[in-house]
Amino acid sequence: MPDQPDPDDLLKLIVESSADLAIFTIDPIGVVTSWNIGAERLLGFRHQDIMGHNGDIIFSAEDRAAGAPELERAEARASGRAEDERWHVRKDGSSFWGSGLLIPLRGNVNGFAKILRDRTSHHQAEEQLRKNEARFRLLATSVPQLVFVTRGTGERTWGSPQWEVFTGLSDAASRGIGWLDAVHPDDRQGTIAAWRDAVTIGEYYFEHRIRRSDDGEYRWHQTRAKPAAEGSAGTADWVGTSTDIHELRGLHDRQQVLLSELQHRTRNLLAVVQSIARKTLRSSGSLHNFGPEFEGRLRALSRVQGLLERADHESIELRALVEAELTAHLQRDSHEVVVQGPPVAVPAASAQTLALALHELTTNAVKYGALHVPDGRLSIRWDLAEHDSTRVLVIDWRESGVKVSERRPARRGYGSELIERALTYQLKAHSKLDFGSDGVHCTISLPWSDDSREAADA
Repeated sequence: MPDQPDPDDLLKLIVESSADLAIFTIDPIGVVTSWNIGAERLLGFRHQDIMGHNGDIIFSAEDRAAGAPELERAEARASGRAEDERWHVRKDGSSFWGSGLLIPLRGNVNGFAKILRDRTSHHQAEEQLRKNEARFRLLATSVPQLVFVTRGTGERTWGSPQWEVFTGLSDAASRGIGWLDAVHPDDRQGTIAAWRDAVTIGEYYFEHRIRRSDDGEYRWHQTRAKPAAEGSAGTADWVGTSTDIHELRGLHDRQQVLLSELQHRTRNLLAVVQSIARKTLRSSGSLHNFGPEFEGRLRALSRVQGLLERADHESIELRALVEAELTAHLQRDSHEVVVQGPPVAVPAASAQTLALALHELTTNAVKYGALHVPDGRLSIRWDLAEHDSTRVLVIDWRESGVKVSERRPARRGYGSELIERALTYQLKAHSKLDFGSDGVHCTISLPWSDDSREAADA
């Protein structure tokens, strides 16, 4: 039977040949008594250079000044072991993070054995992770969004303080799916369903309402989340934010209303242009006359659209409507025009047709009436009155100083048709148009509500 190796010799062989671990022994005061090949490689001291010298030299100057070597030996002596995680120093002065264990020697040998390995890369990775986590928490607790960390199932593991302040739910109460209590009941099913789809898609996106604890209002939030580790959506933690978009969503809804209104107005405007073109063509004596007449009516239409735009499409002051038409046609300053009446806001729905009627009256006055002759006078007045228990806005257009035939025109033109028929049909107005011997006299009575008057006063 072959001789069995001596256990002490075997252990000595293992220690001396271990190149990845620094293994050495020291006496009770720290003097080196053995030094393996791993210690030479890790610490840079050769066996013959370190033997008999104090091994505390591998500690940093700060740790030696603080008595760290002595404290480590005292702990090992008292408890049987002392773990050592700190920066150490090599012979050339470079540093490394050493993870070591110091244990007292047994038997008749007095002193300690130390096992040390280089964990610099691991330590730096942990330090970087800690810094990243600190930066994340600083960012997460500073941004106005509600930040959270969750599993891919939607089960929350952490929520920022903003979440607790906004919802009134504590971090503990929000763990798991407890956070769902702050979501509007009508949105909860969709919220969870989106989490089921998120693992497949690779990101989470949903808009839902979250309750604000201050007043109990549910406010729209846009919630987004992505896995912290790319390519592991099913197992990694997810980081997400919920951003308040309540006002933005309201603006979007308002935009949709305005877009629908614009489309409606555009269709109506095209219908008006088509009607003007058709009726102008029918009433014009020739194609030569059609062009200027049609262009003039389109310009009138354009002016009222400009006024509507500046008034935000709600209403237009009647005075602005009248003065815009007069300004467009009068080429010189004159005193023959009187414009008088209280502040009255004409609803946008009525302004377009009324502007076209004023355009026809003004055009006729410029071509043939009070604004054509030197002695002509034009008075445009309006007021609010009661008629058959109904409040009406009465507009009175009166020309004077014009010598015209008392005979009414044989052919009714577009302007007459607009004033006598279109106003009645579209605005439910009562209108009367007379071609007197002294000039044109036109009265237009429009239904008027108290709401319209309040808008004008405002």
